[in-house]
Amino acid sequence: MKGYYLHPDIRGNLIAFTSDDDVWLMTLDDMKPIRETSGQGVAIRPKISLDGKKVAYTVIWLRKGKGGGDIFITGNGETKRVTFFSSMNTRVLGWLSDEEILVLTDFHTPFPQWSETYKININDGTMEKMPFGPVSNIAISGDIIIIARGYQDLPFWKGYKGGTKGEFWISYDKGNTFNKFLSLDGIVSWPMIIRDRVYFLSDYEGISNLYSVNLEGKDLRKHTNFTEYYCRNASSDGRRIVFQNGGDIYLYDPEKQELNLLDINLPTDRKKKQGKFVEVLDYTTEAVANDKYLSLISRGKVFLMRPWDGPVVQLGEKQGVRYKQIQLLPNGDAIVVDANDDKLAFLGKDGSIKKLNADLGRIERIKVSPDGKKILISNNRLELWLYEVDTANLKLIDKSEYNVIYQMDWHPDSEWFAYTFPESYSTQSIKLAHISGKVIRITSPYGYDFSPSFDPDGRYLYFLSARHLDPTNDKVIFNLSFQRVVKPYLVVLSNTYSPFNQSLEETANDKKVEIEGIEDRVVIFPVDEDYYIRIEGAKNNKVFLFSLPIKGSRYPGELFGKLEIFDLDNKTKELYVDNVKSFSLTTDKGKILILFKDSIRLLDVNIKPDLNATGKKGGIVDLSRVKVYVEPEKEWKQILREAWKLMQQNYWKADGLKDWESVLLKYERLINRISTRYELSDLIQEMQGETKTSHSYEMPYDYDTAEPLPIGGLGADFEYDKENKCYRITRIYVGDPTNENERSPLRDAGVQLNSGDCIKAVDSEEVKNNIISYLVNKDQVVLDIITKNGKAKRVTVKLLKDERFLIYRYWVEKNREYVHEKSKGRLGYIHIPDMMYQGFAEFYRLFMSEFHREGLVVDVRFNRGGFISGLILEKLLLKRMGYMVRRNGKELPHPFFSSPGVIVAITNQYTGSDGDIFSYLFRKYKLGILIGRRTWGGVIGIDVRDKLVDNSAVSQPEFALHFHDIGLKIENYGVDPDIEVDIKPEDYANGRDPQLDTAIGLALKQLEEKS
Repeated sequence: MKGYYLHPDIRGNLIAFTSDDDVWLMTLDDMKPIRETSGQGVAIRPKISLDGKKVAYTVIWLRKGKGGGDIFITGNGETKRVTFFSSMNTRVLGWLSDEEILVLTDFHTPFPQWSETYKININDGTMEKMPFGPVSNIAISGDIIIIARGYQDLPFWKGYKGGTKGEFWISYDKGNTFNKFLSLDGIVSWPMIIRDRVYFLSDYEGISNLYSVNLEGKDLRKHTNFTEYYCRNASSDGRRIVFQNGGDIYLYDPEKQELNLLDINLPTDRKKKQGKFVEVLDYTTEAVANDKYLSLISRGKVFLMRPWDGPVVQLGEKQGVRYKQIQLLPNGDAIVVDANDDKLAFLGKDGSIKKLNADLGRIERIKVSPDGKKILISNNRLELWLYEVDTANLKLIDKSEYNVIYQMDWHPDSEWFAYTFPESYSTQSIKLAHISGKVIRITSPYGYDFSPSFDPDGRYLYFLSARHLDPTNDKVIFNLSFQRVVKPYLVVLSNTYSPFNQSLEETANDKKVEIEGIEDRVVIFPVDEDYYIRIEGAKNNKVFLFSLPIKGSRYPGELFGKLEIFDLDNKTKELYVDNVKSFSLTTDKGKILILFKDSIRLLDVNIKPDLNATGKKGGIVDLSRVKVYVEPEKEWKQILREAWKLMQQNYWKADGLKDWESVLLKYERLINRISTRYELSDLIQEMQGETKTSHSYEMPYDYDTAEPLPIGGLGADFEYDKENKCYRITRIYVGDPTNENERSPLRDAGVQLNSGDCIKAVDSEEVKNNIISYLVNKDQVVLDIITKNGKAKRVTVKLLKDERFLIYRYWVEKNREYVHEKSKGRLGYIHIPDMMYQGFAEFYRLFMSEFHREGLVVDVRFNRGGFISGLILEKLLLKRMGYMVRRNGKELPHPFFSSPGVIVAITNQYTGSDGDIFSYLFRKYKLGILIGRRTWGGVIGIDVRDKLVDNSAVSQPEFALHFHDIGLKIENYGVDPDIEVDIKPEDYANGRDPQLDTAIGLALKQLEEKS
């Protein structure tokens, strides 16, 4: 059986590789693979020991979005874990001896892009960090050490030529000094030293192939000529080379200059390809009901049932399909969108499937009329269509130039409908339309109106509007913001009184829609503004208002809202239920179907529910009746095709994907060889990479592994003290100790440990191995300590759940202190880690304490991008024009929170996306000098709107950033600094930061010139 083969390694006559989520080992003599691992997780990137008796490899875990990874060793009849970094960015680089491996990891670095190398003793797990700084690969032969920086395996962005494309550095003196050795106009990766040449992979000529240069970086030669699939993940034993290409493994012999495909047949049962049942609520995306039936979509499959008992029927195709946007008809049939081909599908209870064979682009939303005979369809072309079922007539109703028309609703007469219409980039109106094609704008185009919903009697149209702009003071910075801006409104559809202004005489309830003067019949609800996101009219004059809590955006988690009910008769609002994920009303709007985190309930709109009640009394739908069966092979084919189709439909340039049909065929040829979801990820990434465009990502959700166990953090570095048999503290990480998560727990009240103290035991167990291994799945531990002055001490420590932020803050505060010291307080320091919520918070956190100084160093190295660069540039562009002088105390800069006249920025090759944009605009606006390295170079942005059937996601480059002067030239190139400054490996070894030093020097020089 042919498998999908990844991450090969060679040692003499032995070949190791990954397939079926396990490591396999075989000899070149018999070519019979033997499974070396089983069920640990996804076992990848094996490296065979020098004596050929052991294999080191990474195990990664991914379960319901939670991931981790560490190094294991197998051989001599045993398997053990030797690292406890819990990072998917951890892998073995090679064996230094039969007892020691070299490992790459981002453990205890301030950024995930910053990986360093460690020597790891496989017997006791003790480790020693190598003094090379950021590294992505390494090759060692005698005194020669070659370090790779930049990408090593980038299947999702082929043809990459940006600032992180990578380069090799070489040392001829065992790592004491390094020189830049090789850089091409494309990725250079996987350096391998064989005799007097360095072999590597590169795609600088278009397709990744095997090349070599001599030890001076010259005499470039090409050794393979692949033209279809990329060569990836090369490895060598110092004599021969193996690499993967299109799911196969090739062996290259430099001496003989021979290339051979290894004909591998895998003796496996492909267990992860076998069918399985999954939990219904874990994958439920939609649920709807009418007065007879309830239907839901779980794992892309449609299920129909009576709400309280009876059988459950699966509608439509059973496997290999993803349905979405479900609408339920009175007879129990369903109308959905088939994501396989983006067609409207009619699914009957009798098993029938009918489709609307029309090219409508990617269907974003559908809404079926109450009589079931008409369907509104919106698409990614920003159009709104009306389809009449009986006549099969399609009519274009409207088209926006700004965004998708996401929300629609039908009048109960099935002749009128309302929808949101994007009027500009940030405004949206409500329109009312008739099936004849007549369209009327109800609300002005200058606000943001949304969530149209008719009341079931046809008298009113409800909607929400973010028009109530009442600013509040920001509690930290000098700024105003709008927090609660949304209020509910209604439109009186006929020329009668509103429910909030009744006449003295009794008037009839007119259910006609009267167009004349309708814009003047818009009425606001008498309730306070809130963060409402949806309004729905229900029976008996009830109106549901769904709102979300206003929470911080850095760690929002899964948001659950509250559902309130407004009674038009008595003009009161009260809580209906809380902790709601989503909801829908039945067709007659007499019942409400609510999706909670752990249940679905069907409730009467007129009765406040008792959530403590069980069964039918509590409205709980028995979901144990729903059996969601998945055949992975069919599902994987659907996922691959949908990922391909999403790219075809959403790629920013309509004619930008050449021969995209052939790309699908190219990767569908390989899909029968894959055995696991991890292998599917690899295949999708290779396919997405054919766009040769940034942000073409695949974001997996579950690899069908165990959930990784958390590892508690002590917020410190250690080294093993052999003499005293304990782990000595060498460094304790501290940011601002008064802030949350910015202090090592070793400095907590009552603990108060110091560098030099030694940990003898954890929970009374003597520490003989890697100290981190004693912290697995623990929240709190008892440590036995020998202090540096020889005293015994026992302390209880509450462990950190995640040390990354503490490490980052330590790095920032160290830099800030250094800038203050070197400039004698004249310069401030700001680091911006991303252009998202954390970056916004970090910028202002530092800016508020640094802006008053004479100059600023703004550091955007390792910035991961986002969308808020304009907000930060706006603040930096506000220049100081003077001071407010007061009787006591220092003068205040004016305008307040304005920037000083001297700013120097630092960027590097790991600064990308909106970090690219910031770097470019910093130069363009002439804010100051930009120093460092050329940036990442990816500025075609994304909007990940839809998840795939298994909760994973793919992104499509949708928005290309075009600048007036340079057009699209940042994409796949990056932004050059004004002054290039690099950091050599020996700089890291000696604790030097030439980029920061240069920034300080330039800023001080400019201050002197201004004085």
